[in-house]
Amino acid sequence: MEPIYKLFDVAMKDDKAQLMKLCDALKIKLTNEEKDLVGKPLLKTVMRKFLPAADSLLEMIVLHLPSPVKAQKYRCEILYEGPQDDECAVAIQNCDPNGPLMLYISKMVPTSDRGRFFAFGRVFAGTVKTGQKVRIMGPNYIP
Repeated sequence: MEPIYKLFDVAMKDDKAQLMKLCDALKIKLTNEEKDLVGKPLLKTVMRKFLPAADSLLEMIVLHLPSPVKAQKYRCEILYEGPQDDECAVAIQNCDPNGPLMLYISKMVPTSDRGRFFAFGRVFAGTVKTGQKVRIMGPNYIP
């Protein structure tokens, strides 16, 4: 934990000489553009290079979480409240790209066009196409 505290302290005090020394000791390589950063952006860059969480998280996901094809077979009853033998449930269980479109939208962001949104989500079955119209069933929807 000591190197993390030192990195934080030196970066936030804007002591470039001390920070470069510390980065060299910890084998953290910064580009010239990154060395010109100040405060939080500099600290963020240094910490990303010192502790690359993205690589570690991806490795943990790949090694320890089941693939969607395996997981959806036993998670379908949690994901879908309809009958477990209907067309939609079977498509979800099999991650069927040719089945009916079944997706979960986690975030909607309004666009500059009134009444239109960008939607971010996860497709459980079917295929999303550009310009496709979909029916949204909000959080209060009861099947």
